[in-house]
Amino acid sequence: MGIIIRQSLKASLGSYIGVGIGIVNQLLVSPELLSADQLAISRLLLENSLVFAAFAHLGTPFIGDRFFGYFRNDQNRHDGFLGFLLSFPLIGIALFTAAYFLFEGQIQNYFAEQSPQLIQYHALVVPLTVFWIYIVVLESYCRNNARIAIPTFIREVYLKLTNVLLVLLFGFGWYNFDWLIYLIVASYGSAVLVLLVYIAQLGRFSLRFDFNRLKGGLFRQMTYYGLFIVMGGVGINLVMLIDRTMLSHGEGLTETAIFIIATYIAGIIEIPRKAITQISTPLLANSIREDNRPHVLELYQKSSLNQLIVGGLAFLLVWTNIDGILSILPKADLYSQGKWVVLLISLSKLFDMALGLNGEMITYSKHYRYVTFLVIAMAGVAIGANAYFIPLFGYNGAAIATALTTLLYALSKSALVWRFFRMVPFTTSVLKAILALALVYAVSFLLPEWRGGQLQTLLSIAFRSAVLTGLFAGLILALRVSEDINHVATAARKTFLN
Repeated sequence: MGIIIRQSLKASLGSYIGVGIGIVNQLLVSPELLSADQLAISRLLLENSLVFAAFAHLGTPFIGDRFFGYFRNDQNRHDGFLGFLLSFPLIGIALFTAAYFLFEGQIQNYFAEQSPQLIQYHALVVPLTVFWIYIVVLESYCRNNARIAIPTFIREVYLKLTNVLLVLLFGFGWYNFDWLIYLIVASYGSAVLVLLVYIAQLGRFSLRFDFNRLKGGLFRQMTYYGLFIVMGGVGINLVMLIDRTMLSHGEGLTETAIFIIATYIAGIIEIPRKAITQISTPLLANSIREDNRPHVLELYQKSSLNQLIVGGLAFLLVWTNIDGILSILPKADLYSQGKWVVLLISLSKLFDMALGLNGEMITYSKHYRYVTFLVIAMAGVAIGANAYFIPLFGYNGAAIATALTTLLYALSKSALVWRFFRMVPFTTSVLKAILALALVYAVSFLLPEWRGGQLQTLLSIAFRSAVLTGLFAGLILALRVSEDINHVATAARKTFLN
């Protein structure tokens, strides 16, 4: 797990720089320079493309993670396995593009009543989907080469920085909203090119894949696995993103913009999980393939504990400062209405993080079919819950539906892990982490909170966050909650002192 922590810290650096850029963009620049409708349009295009990419890539990233070991050969550039990973999604891209334009009329009709402004841009989902497919495929290849820092910087820093610069130039009047959307789409295409150049610089770029190596049933196994997993990928993305699409259909773009801003704030707590999962996934897949159950249990329990610690701290910093955070947003009267969305989504995400790598354990085992069935069921729950709660409570109803679905999904994954592995994610250290979180939350009520201008509010948030972070870190280290965190702290202290 030590290598996971070290690699995760590198990736987390890029992620948190991206968070800083994202905060500036999503919470300051975009709400200020874009109308609520424009903000919703730009986000809906991106997020709908993520849903479509989840099935159009035909499971290629997952095939890369699970079967990379069969082709691993550093001296021979992995026998050109990259060539297979780049060519296999072309089938899905062709099928998706044909289907999308075949049902173009129905797609337009879905948004025509409440969100007609979205219709003129909807076709841009197609190139965005293609770019997302190759971003995740190339990230998979880098991940299996134990390189996650640069891909993380490309996704979290390069793309977000480009986005904020494009919005700023739009605000300066350099071009209209149409060109802003076109340039945002083009930026994702440029990210694909940057990833390809990076892989070439690593000396791992080779397209000379010998397709004869797929004989003997291997290609059938890979294809079956990818297509089966892809159904689960669609379900996961529907669970994550269907809320805002249904909200735009039922309530309009303004309510969708409120929900998007709130869920972005809540999503900050998930950043450490992304880094831990990226580097853990190949190790976990390899341990499962080798039936190394002790190592699987170690990864499972340590991922649970470490994600609870870092996710819990992020949640505390967000929620104990939520009024201040919302008050400094542009158009604060509008976007502060999403406060309870932040709480509901944040709590559900933290609960999911605390259950560790449960989904990954099933996905990369022989029982992967069950996760697919589960996420399809959860997609149905998400659609049904949003259809029920959105008409009742608007964006708060969408938050209730998403939180409920997330909780059910997390519990169901853990139940499957227990069923097939007889493993639980929790150790006694989890109780120590919860105690530390509770103590720090209690202290937050004793800290002053300054209100007034934006500068006063920012200073208040910074002061409270610094005190709470220092107290929490001290408790975690003093109680020796996580041996990994203590190890990293010791190494950092030795490095600094030397």
